[in-house]
Amino acid sequence: MNELFEGQVSPIFDLASLTLEVTNLEKVQTFYGQLLGLTPVSNDPECGTLELRVGEFQTLRFWKPLSRRCNSERLSKLGARGGSHVHYALQIPHGGRQNAQNLLTFYGVEWQEIDLADPDDPQAEPDLGTYFFDPFGHGLELREIMLEPADPRFPAVPPVVPGQDARSIPVLGLREAALAFEDFESMLERLPQAYGFAFAEQMEDRAFGQFTLGPQVEKDGQGTPRRWLYCWDPQVGLADMLGGEHATVSFYADIKGVRRRLERLRDQGQGLELLEDEHGLAVRDPSGHVFEFLPLPLELSAPYPSSSASHRNLQRISFSVP
Repeated sequence: MNELFEGQVSPIFDLASLTLEVTNLEKVQTFYGQLLGLTPVSNDPECGTLELRVGEFQTLRFWKPLSRRCNSERLSKLGARGGSHVHYALQIPHGGRQNAQNLLTFYGVEWQEIDLADPDDPQAEPDLGTYFFDPFGHGLELREIMLEPADPRFPAVPPVVPGQDARSIPVLGLREAALAFEDFESMLERLPQAYGFAFAEQMEDRAFGQFTLGPQVEKDGQGTPRRWLYCWDPQVGLADMLGGEHATVSFYADIKGVRRRLERLRDQGQGLELLEDEHGLAVRDPSGHVFEFLPLPLELSAPYPSSSASHRNLQRISFSVP
């Protein structure tokens, strides 16, 4: 599969936003605000939407389904919905795992820890993820990341630790989203060809594909600050978590680069339903997911900012469980 991407530069810069389907927006604010310290960007009960800031340039969007209405008038043409039972991961500072677990326990949230290191590599150091569920069945994961100024894997959207209450887990950014695809094999072909996602790896023992959200294919692993898209067929994953269905996911991207790929696909008679406006480009994938491609924020003028610029808002933090 890597030959589909060999020698190319992906037009996908980074993960921008993930939209989740929920039943109660007030519960969202309580759970995500109290536990993770996320603050609202917008809140529109009439449209059934709530958007929370993650770091500086990423967001989580929560949509409460409405009868005969799409939560987003702009994306209604594509039948956009919030994803159900989505597994996704958040980045936390290196060394913050134990405090995060203590806070989960303090708030009565059940969690489990799983070592993601390669069991066949005797030299591999532990790569620990902390897994738990929100009140709506979405599966969350916390992963520590390293913030080395010279790390070439530093993402286009810099991870940022917000100033927040010591009783909340400090979240640096979104790390990954996991989506389900019924036709797994066609997905492996389509995502690099139609959109330019950088295919990184496929597991041998299960239908599981991994895409780097950045310019080139990279290897996932302990401490990486890079962001990821995981794709699998409908299956139960680690910690009994599922890949999301009918999800709306936004990416920062070179929109012209994505459009060129979609036009080539259209010329081959395989055009996808899409819309393009002043906000960006959005496409309904045959799987039922909606992918939105957005320009980088003006503050991030270059696709991959220098490490000094990326770290301008980082701060040393310490906190303890109340």
